[in-house]
Amino acid sequence: MSGGPVVVSGEGSVRRVVMNRPQAGNAMSVEMRAEILRALGGAASDPACRVVVLAGAGADFSAGADLDELTESRESDGAIDFVRTFEALFEAIEDQPQPVIAQVSGAALGAGCLVVLACDLAVAASNARLGIPSARLGLVINLESVERLVAAVGLKRASDLLAAGHEVSGEEAAAWGLVNRAVPADGLADAVDRLARRVATRAPLSVKASKRGIRAALRRSASDRPGGYAAAEFDMMAAEAFASADLAEGIAALRERRRPEFGGR
Repeated sequence: MSGGPVVVSGEGSVRRVVMNRPQAGNAMSVEMRAEILRALGGAASDPACRVVVLAGAGADFSAGADLDELTESRESDGAIDFVRTFEALFEAIEDQPQPVIAQVSGAALGAGCLVVLACDLAVAASNARLGIPSARLGLVINLESVERLVAAVGLKRASDLLAAGHEVSGEEAAAWGLVNRAVPADGLADAVDRLARRVATRAPLSVKASKRGIRAALRRSASDRPGGYAAAEFDMMAAEAFASADLAEGIAALRERRRPEFGGR
């Protein structure tokens, strides 16, 4: 698939937004995130659009954040902006007036998995790989993403994914609640198309209100968590991890395809 980092197609009721860096596993660069936001904005302003499908070109949905940009943000003290641009994307997916369906093939890891969590619906290939390897890398994901994960899979499975760095297949992801269902890889596109067209035929005002109500219920549950000091403490821990030697070691180990040796500093 030629074109820029994001390719948009479909002028009718179903809009397809395809992450288009297949040579990099659709790693999410700053440019890609900006283009996804632009595509979502275009769909939001189109009264004919009823549903958005988010997919990845090539074998993978998204292997996560771009490691070169992650390293650069550490070296330039850009940690806060780096994290905020991801959260802006997740929030934009949640706030999109139309339902957003993730078409999950291959790897959906780290930020790629968090995008799946932010989507309203998700269909995965049975052999897809989903996970959040933040502890294997030395990162701490933001609190809002932790809340989405716990809401989707529960406390114990969230710990398995975050603390143990466990990866699940598409079939396991469906059983855990990370995605709605898993289908054979060769039937993924058709399954997503059928789901998208089913949503597109439903009453638009009802669909829009349903999405808003579900998101409001999730956010009200999240508001019950301890605020103030607890949230600030978590943010401090995340910032400490972002600046740590362990993260540098995690990135190096990933690039060198070896087991990292963390020192807790």
